[in-house]
Amino acid sequence: MRRSAAAAVAAAALGGCLTGGCTVGSGSGAVDGVIFQYNCIHGPVGLDQPTDYHMNASFFAGVPIEDLSVNGMHTNQMDIRIQNNGLAIQYTDTLYIDILNSYEVARCVRGAVDKDGQPLYNVTEPLPNGGSTLWCDWSGTAFSVDGGAVDAGAVTPGGPDAGVSLDGGLSMTAPWPRIHVTPYTDVRASFAALYTCGVSKVTGIANDGYIAFQYFGGASQSSLPPMKRDKVPSDFVIQFGDRMRASFDVRLVDQVIIAAKEQNQPPPREPEIGGSLHGYFDFELERGRSAQPFP
Repeated sequence: MRRSAAAAVAAAALGGCLTGGCTVGSGSGAVDGVIFQYNCIHGPVGLDQPTDYHMNASFFAGVPIEDLSVNGMHTNQMDIRIQNNGLAIQYTDTLYIDILNSYEVARCVRGAVDKDGQPLYNVTEPLPNGGSTLWCDWSGTAFSVDGGAVDAGAVTPGGPDAGVSLDGGLSMTAPWPRIHVTPYTDVRASFAALYTCGVSKVTGIANDGYIAFQYFGGASQSSLPPMKRDKVPSDFVIQFGDRMRASFDVRLVDQVIIAAKEQNQPPPREPEIGGSLHGYFDFELERGRSAQPFP
């Protein structure tokens, strides 16, 4: 399907929602940044100077995947999609945010501490090389493991982003935490430009950056001091009707770069995609076929 045909179908779908009361995919948000993709989105000199990119985000969806494990600790995944239209994902530009463990994200967003002031959430998470990374950061400090994305000034309407303090510690100085986005930890991100570039096997993977949730369902208790916040229950899950709101800033690389680094080998080819994206999303989780990856 060419872009003109895809746009026509998108317009028809939107018209149906407007007349039929459809709310799946509604919300607000933005995805902006710079991208280079071989044979599609070109910068002045290639990957080293990517070109400006603006998604014109208009469709927002989330799919909660409830863990039915009976071991007492549920991971409860959550897949979030930001798209430039409401078509099936093979016809859209899509930023994916994959939450592998909603419970751990909820504990970070809750920001509870014990009577000694120790965090009741994971401050760090392991990396595959045996090291670890700062993961849940309530100080407002930007983190970067590869000299990558820090705060690009993407401010969610209605409030500041998390960069209100640079004290470098674990003091609760930010209004909400930044969660480190990597290919290995509990929050991951990727980008595919199938509307802009058509059929493509190249996906940008976020190897660095952050996401700051202001609303993650009922996880936040920001009106209470940290010592008075409740522990997050082990069966925490995002439910339909919950609000999802966050700002983000991620650095994208080709999957071959990540794989080569993991194997301590040179990349088998030159990277075909790279860049960085920042922005925000704000929507309520709605049940419906349009929210599924392949409606």
